[in-house]
Amino acid sequence: MKNNIKFNNSKILYTFTGINGKYIVELAYDFINEYQLQNTSIEISSSSNNAISSIDIRKLNIYSLNKKAQKQIYNLADVDSNYFISNTGNKNFNKINVNRFVKNINTRNTSHRNELMCQYAYVYDFYIKSNHNNYSLFLAKKLNYSENYIKNLTKELFEKKYLLKNTTGVPGGVFSKKTLKYFNSL
Repeated sequence: MKNNIKFNNSKILYTFTGINGKYIVELAYDFINEYQLQNTSIEISSSSNNAISSIDIRKLNIYSLNKKAQKQIYNLADVDSNYFISNTGNKNFNKINVNRFVKNINTRNTSHRNELMCQYAYVYDFYIKSNHNNYSLFLAKKLNYSENYIKNLTKELFEKKYLLKNTTGVPGGVFSKKTLKYFNSL
């Protein structure tokens, strides 16, 4: 795991070798804020001196490679947090206990709507990366709410600006200033 992850100033570089038997794919990540990573560049090179065709590029599943790389980066931050902090300087990344937020939302143990929405924004962002098929059904089961209520909560996240949409058509978003303010107060 550590062999594939390299740190370059503020960037995190994740390298896949031997993809489809002949490609090296390097994904670069930057911190959007203290709690979120964003893929900023993809570099594809041939491990042999063969030409790279557009058909071969289409065969690469960049979405799944991105998910795998992010999962490995999160795992490294969990397993060896001192190493991660010393290389990135970011001590807040992956430090919020998502299970505590899930439990608070499950038991309806939030004191006000702002707290619920900030916690739901974190849970939504955390699980959206791992479950892309039907995230509202997944979150409904996980949080013990109806699927329609989860859809309404998600809609409210963006309408009330707890999450900002970074790319249309892609689930997820960027934490807003008021959400970050809540996380920093923990």
